[in-house]
Amino acid sequence: MFFLVVSSFIPVAWQHANGFLWFFLDHPPNSTQVHFMDFQDIGVPAFFYIIGLLMAVSFQNRVKAKGKGPAVLNAIVRWGMVGGVAVLFVVIPDILAGQPSNTWFGQVMTIAPGVSVYVVYWDVVPALAFVGLATIPFLFIPRMPRLVISYAMMTFYQIMTFLNPWTHWRDYAAASVHGGIIGGIFVMIPITLIASVIGEFFILDTQTPDHQKVRELLNLGIVNIVIGLGLWLIPGGYPSKRQSTMSWATISLAVCIFVSLLLIKIDKYARRNWLFKAYGMNPFLIYAMAEISAVMVKALIGDTFLIQLYMLVTIVPAITAVTLILYHYGKAISTTKVAAGVIVVVLVLSAILLPIIM
Repeated sequence: MFFLVVSSFIPVAWQHANGFLWFFLDHPPNSTQVHFMDFQDIGVPAFFYIIGLLMAVSFQNRVKAKGKGPAVLNAIVRWGMVGGVAVLFVVIPDILAGQPSNTWFGQVMTIAPGVSVYVVYWDVVPALAFVGLATIPFLFIPRMPRLVISYAMMTFYQIMTFLNPWTHWRDYAAASVHGGIIGGIFVMIPITLIASVIGEFFILDTQTPDHQKVRELLNLGIVNIVIGLGLWLIPGGYPSKRQSTMSWATISLAVCIFVSLLLIKIDKYARRNWLFKAYGMNPFLIYAMAEISAVMVKALIGDTFLIQLYMLVTIVPAITAVTLILYHYGKAISTTKVAAGVIVVVLVLSAILLPIIM
């Protein structure tokens, strides 16, 4: 989350200053068709990985405290509220930019020669709301079967894009932003579920020693990197974020797992690792603050280099200050409350800004 915030506000001119910075701070040029990925392409899977880590833990604790019905209802309300935020995040920027209403949620696009379909707008928050709702039934499944189902879903998607190009699943995913609805079903849901298994294993499993948990997490990371690099050797198996390929998903998962192990190691020797812990405590709130700030500034002032630099030196420290204050007081604000707050804030800001801009 720290990297997401910092990289989001670094001026574009700096992001593209050289190949090294581009690799870390922006997606590859012509990312719909490239046959490789860079470090920036891991950002979205990492966000879903963070969300997934506590998903099953939160759900299981609520089941124990209040029963299955209330736990399911709470999850539906939570991700439904995130869906409301998604609608506002899609519609408000388009209204501010003067886009016609028939393009707010998607548009008809030619995804292959002679093939035109309606491509739904599919950014992080719509994908998050969809994945959150879709994962609820899977949380009743034990860890190992849930893990197997997750990899089976990604394998099915990879087979369909490999052996059945007539479905145009890959073309549709490339035309969208984060793999579209099909990629959301068969790739983003599995990433989140795999993370939920990891979180549940590390937190709720009191029988397994910590060193064994770390070893098994390392093994899972190795399995993912082997799968990802192995698929890359197969024609058409290359990693691509926009196409939501299985190799992209598994390589991203491996990186997330290895970074998790690094943070576990850091925590072992530096108990006051407050910065990353603070950013990890309220990921959805941090994302919302970053998105709202960026849209407001761009709508009111513009998007020049100096404005981007101004946002970097003011908004990033401001978000960091908020996260540290919340961490100091032990405040982990629930996704439901954040979503409700964001809806109110966005509607109020829109009511204020629209007359000024329009």
